[in-house]
Amino acid sequence: MGGYRLLTLALATIVLVAVDANTELLKPIRGALVTVVAPLYHVARFPYVAVATVQEAVSSRVRLVSRNRSLERQLLEAQARALRYEAVLDENDRLRELVGSSTRLRGDVLMADLLAASAEPLEVVIDKGRLSGVEVGQAVIDSEGVFGQVVATSAFTSRVLLVTDVTHAVPVRVLRNDNRAIAAGDGNGKLVLKDVAVTLNIRQGDRLVSSGLGGRFPKDYPVGVVESVVRDQTESFADIAVVPSARLDRSRQVLVVFADEPAATSVILPADADIAAERPE
Repeated sequence: MGGYRLLTLALATIVLVAVDANTELLKPIRGALVTVVAPLYHVARFPYVAVATVQEAVSSRVRLVSRNRSLERQLLEAQARALRYEAVLDENDRLRELVGSSTRLRGDVLMADLLAASAEPLEVVIDKGRLSGVEVGQAVIDSEGVFGQVVATSAFTSRVLLVTDVTHAVPVRVLRNDNRAIAAGDGNGKLVLKDVAVTLNIRQGDRLVSSGLGGRFPKDYPVGVVESVVRDQTESFADIAVVPSARLDRSRQVLVVFADEPAATSVILPADADIAAERPE
């Protein structure tokens, strides 16, 4: 009995398909069925669509996070390169200034890097020594002015006494009128003019350059600028303070000067100071 019903249902289905294929009689019924089934189709498809949407959102977020991290890393690397590039530019500018300053000199020069510094006495250590031809007494300059002189050497390093040390002095002249004087260190980062008569024509703002007397320091190289002049008519000498031209606390490279001829005399030092050039190594 059951087989008969299935056979009947199958025959009815075949007949309906044949009729639908050759006529338009079932078109309204088919449209109605599609209308009824469509919501069920969307309901059945919703979980798959939702899962796909969530997966796409998660995947997109992962890609965005990864991309952001990559961009942040690239930005940090670019910033680091930019900082290094700026440092290199600054270094090149300083070296260009230093090399440019050597054109003012007649003799040969040797570039040296600063390795260390001390406060008492006011000295620095440079990375050039006897093997590089450095000798005690040689003048040392930076890109702005007279820096000091070599007071001791070893095979690979040398000690340089700064112009502001109390045992250091430089013969100078005033650019404005060629008056000569001795600029000695005050031990506190500045220079003073020693034994200058109150009547001597020196005033604030005057630029001082090395006079070349004694043959120790290169002639006409900047030494400092007069900061103040105090004259007491009851005293024989004026109190004159000078700001050094050299960047004593900032320079990282200096030039050791080789004179055309050996110096005839040593640098003039204050009368109450020990001779710096005779300090033991």
